[in-house]
Amino acid sequence: MTDYREQRKHQRLSVRTHVFVSGDNITRFKTHTMDFSDGGLFIEGKLLASLPINTLIKVQSAEGFENPPELTARIAWTNNYGAGIEYLVDAG
Repeated sequence: MTDYREQRKHQRLSVRTHVFVSGDNITRFKTHTMDFSDGGLFIEGKLLASLPINTLIKVQSAEGFENPPELTARIAWTNNYGAGIEYLVDAG
């Protein structure tokens, strides 16, 4: 049996910070991260846990920064607690 952590490309750091999440069929809501890396992050939330893999979402800091960037990401995997998301980079 392969440990899924061995498959990660980027080291994960345990960071709990508040974020807003939204999407085409997702009303914007506030939740928090559990960890993050250069490639993505884990966001807690039952709604996220119920979304299909590859669903596109927007993630934005909810920590009081002025005009924080809104990042586009996709649901890479889910569990009972939330979703692992992968940042999408605009090649344009």
